[in-house]
Amino acid sequence: MTTTLPDQRAAASPPPEPPAAADWLTATLRPTGVLGREDAVRLADVLGPLSASASLVILDLGAARIGSRRVAAVLDEAGAHLERRGGGLICVNVDPDDRTHLTAAGGHAVVVDAPAPAGPDELDDQDA
Repeated sequence: MTTTLPDQRAAASPPPEPPAAADWLTATLRPTGVLGREDAVRLADVLGPLSASASLVILDLGAARIGSRRVAAVLDEAGAHLERRGGGLICVNVDPDDRTHLTAAGGHAVVVDAPAPAGPDELDDQDA
């Protein structure tokens, strides 16, 4: 088996140094649909490397719902890994059911609720 030039460079390069305290890398994920049991592995495949390298991962659940305890467990595990490294997982636009799933999984994600729908008295200037 021959070794390619990029493989040789990777083997010769020293391991990356941990980022300085002032250096931050933030990643945002915006899944769509219901994140069911079959999506847990794909989500873990994405969150594993991110939780090992990013400082902060933001998961926007505005267009998605957690439909499985396994998905909630994957999110909690990523949140715990980020916490141990001094970072965090922030889930935004979370509905009450998703909040329940995340809390039951262990609570290692910071949860920001979805905004309440505008009522009839809260019209934009464009609607008037």
